[in-house]
Amino acid sequence: MSVHIIMMLIPSLYIELTNYFLINASQLGFIFSLASFCYGVGSLPMSFLYNKFGPKKLIAFSQFGILISALSVSFSNSIEAFAITNIFLGIFASIHHPVSLTLISEVFEKNISKANAFHGVFGSIGVSLGPLIAFFAVSNFDWKSAFFIVALINLLIIPLSIFFIPKTKKLDIVSLDDFKDKKQNNILKIFFAISLVVGLSFTIFNTFLPPVFSIEFGGDSNRLVSLIMLSGFIGQILSGFFGDKFNRSKLLSIVFLLLIPLFILIFYLGNFSLISISVLLAIMMYSIQPLINSIIKEISPTSIRSIVFGSNFFIMFGVSGLAAYIGGIVADYYSFKVIFPIFSLLFPLGIVLIYNLNNQRKVDKC
Repeated sequence: MSVHIIMMLIPSLYIELTNYFLINASQLGFIFSLASFCYGVGSLPMSFLYNKFGPKKLIAFSQFGILISALSVSFSNSIEAFAITNIFLGIFASIHHPVSLTLISEVFEKNISKANAFHGVFGSIGVSLGPLIAFFAVSNFDWKSAFFIVALINLLIIPLSIFFIPKTKKLDIVSLDDFKDKKQNNILKIFFAISLVVGLSFTIFNTFLPPVFSIEFGGDSNRLVSLIMLSGFIGQILSGFFGDKFNRSKLLSIVFLLLIPLFILIFYLGNFSLISISVLLAIMMYSIQPLINSIIKEISPTSIRSIVFGSNFFIMFGVSGLAAYIGGIVADYYSFKVIFPIFSLLFPLGIVLIYNLNNQRKVDKC
C-alpha cells in the first residue's frame, strides 16, 4: 500500500512543487519520469533475486529503503536534492511489485484473478491515500511532510512484513536456457508491447488527473482525486470476479475499448461531469491490473515468472515514465486536459496487440 501512496505524491503535489522550486510542468515531469524509470528498472534485478532470497527479505529490505529515501526527500531543499532522493525512492519502491505478485502466483493456484484483485484493492486504497496525505500535509504543514508521513508508515509496516510474510521454497536460479523457447518468446514480446500501452496510459492517468482537478477545483482537488482513485477498487473487484469466469484477454480488449471515449471526454468536461467521467475512468483503469497479472501466470512457466513480472513492471513504470515528461511538454504548450485525448490513441493499438497475442497463443497450442 505504501508503494502506491508514493506513486501519487508528486502528481498530487504538482502545482505546489512547481511553485516551490520555480520550475515548469515539463521539468517536474522529467524528474517524475526519472523516478518512474527507477521504479521500473529496479524490478529487473529483484525479479532475478526472488529465486535466491525469497519474498520476506526482499520486501523488508524494500520498506527499509523507502523509509530512508522518503526521509531524505522530506529534507531536500534544492531541486537537485529532490530529484536524486526521489530516484532512490523509486529504486527501493520498485522491489515490491515483482516480489509480491510472484508470491501471490505461487500461493494461489486457483482463483488467481480474485487474489490479484484483493491485492489490487489495497493498491487502490494506497493510491487514494496519496492525494489525501498530500492535502493534509499542504493544509497543515508543507509538501515535505507528505514524504515524512510515508517514512513513518514504512517504519510501522517493516515488523509486519518480517513476521507475517510466509517463507517460500527456494527456486532454481534462472538461466539463459529458460528463454530458448521461440514460441514462448514471441508471446512474451507481444505481451510486453501490451504492457507498454498499459504503462503509458497509467502514467498519464495517475500523473495528470490530479493537476487537471487542481486547476478545475482548487483547494478541494486532492480530496476529490482521493475519492476518485478509491473508486478504482470497484474495477479491481469486478475484474477479479469476471477474470476467473471469462477469457482475460478478451476482457482486457473490452476495457481498452471503453477507455477510448473516457480519455477523450476529460478534455471536454468540467465540474460534476468531469468527476463522474473520472470515476468511470478510475474503475476501468484499475480493472486492468488483475487481468494483466493473471495473464502473466497463464503465459509464463514458474521458473521465469518472477522475471516476467519484473520485466512487466520495468516497462509499465520504467519505460512508461517517459509519458510524464511528454505530458508535461504538452501541458506547458497547451493544457493538462489536452494530454488525455492525445494518449487515447494508445488503446486501439492495445486492442490490435491483444488480438495478435491470442492468435499467437492459439498457434502455440496447435
